[in-house]
Order: sequence, then structure tokens, then C-alpha cells
Amino acid sequence: MSREKKKIMDPFQKWAHSWGRVGTVIALIYMITLPFVICIAFDCMPKFTDVINASTVGILLIYIPVGFSEAISYIPVMGSASYLGFITGNIMNLKFPCAVNGMKVAKVEQNTPEGDAIATVSIAVSSIVAVVILALAALFSSFIRPFFETEFMMTAKDYVIPALFGSMALGLFATNASGGKVVKGGIKGVIPVLILVSAIALFVRISGGGSALLGMVGIIIVIMLPIGIISSRIMWKKGMITVEDVKKN
Repeated sequence: MSREKKKIMDPFQKWAHSWGRVGTVIALIYMITLPFVICIAFDCMPKFTDVINASTVGILLIYIPVGFSEAISYIPVMGSASYLGFITGNIMNLKFPCAVNGMKVAKVEQNTPEGDAIATVSIAVSSIVAVVILALAALFSSFIRPFFETEFMMTAKDYVIPALFGSMALGLFATNASGGKVVKGGIKGVIPVLILVSAIALFVRISGGGSALLGMVGIIIVIMLPIGIISSRIMWKKGMITVEDVKKN
């Protein structure tokens, strides 16, 4: 590989990856060690069969594919900010949308030093705000609980996540300029994925296995990611999706 084609990381990205690995190892040790410390302190260590059984294996079959699919789908967008995102958690509902919108507002491209820096700041600020809001909610829970139990709030909460990802999807698939290029018709690449997922969901529900659909989420995501990439590439080859230079006024 020639030196011109070799990608060299920015000092910020090197720093973020180095400390991100350290932070991830510390977080893993903390999360794994804490339950053992509590169980030993209160003399309530569970048996192996209480931890690994048919019920827990069923849960793992759901969350392992979901975790794998999140890693391969979120990391290319968030870059080195992924360390902070995965440590603090709640990526799908909070951290990922904040990172995407932060880069969009700052008009920086993902997988660049600028994009990684903006994504890191966005995730960090969202984490701090979330902690502050949760602390206030816990402090004043007795006062605000009746408000969240009202009929209109119970109805509105079911639309928060769809509205969040709907607006984010429109921003991702719109004809936006990035890195001197503009993608036109990019949303066409996910049409085959939408058709396949809709067909699978309809078939499962008609067959009476609606409850099993939740356990298939991670597996469906892992399977559909390469389908979306392949369909987008085929459409790009056929000219249905185009990548053009940004026209300067």
C-alpha cells in the first residue's frame, strides 16, 4: 500500500482510541466485579444453574445478536466516540441520535477527526443531561408521577421513539452534502430491506408467533445490514443512486 493511500489517524483519534480502550476495560471490570462483591458481602452467591439455565439462555439469544448488530452499525457512524457511547449505554434511544444530529448541525463528516470530536461532545453532554434529569426526576418523583400517569401522556409515550428515529432517518436519507459530495436517491437502497422486514413481521404475526418477533430483532438486523449494503451498491452501479460533486454557487 502506498504512503499516499495509507490512512493516518489524527492525534485526537489516537488519544480517544487509547483512553477509550482503557475506559472500556475499567467499565467491564467494574460491571462484572460489582455483583460478585455484593453477593459475597451479603452471602447470597447464586448457584451456577440459577444463572445459566433455559430462561437466561433465551435472553442471551436475544441480546447477543442485538449487541453485535449495534456494534457493526453504530461504530462506523460514531467513530472513536463509540467507546463513551457503549460505556454510558442507551445508544439507540439517546446517544446515537445525539451524535448524528450533532455532526449534522456542525456540518462535519463522520469518521473524520472533526466528526469524532463533535460526536464525543454530543454523547458526553447527553450523558450529563440524562443524569441530571434522572436525578431531578428521582428527587421530585412523588410530585411529577401523577402527570406521567395521565391518559394523554400514556398515549404520547408510544410515539416518542418512532418520532425520534423517523426524524433522524429523514435527515440521514435526505439529499445532503457531505465531504464535498452529495448522495441522491440514497433512500432507495433500504427499500428491499423495508419490504423484507415487513414481509417477515406480517408472516410471523399471521402465524400467531407475534411474541417471537422480539427475539428475532437482533438476528434480523444482522441479516438485513449486508442486504442493505448490497442493494445500495447494485442501485449505485445501475445509476439509480448517484454520488455527485457539490455544486458551488
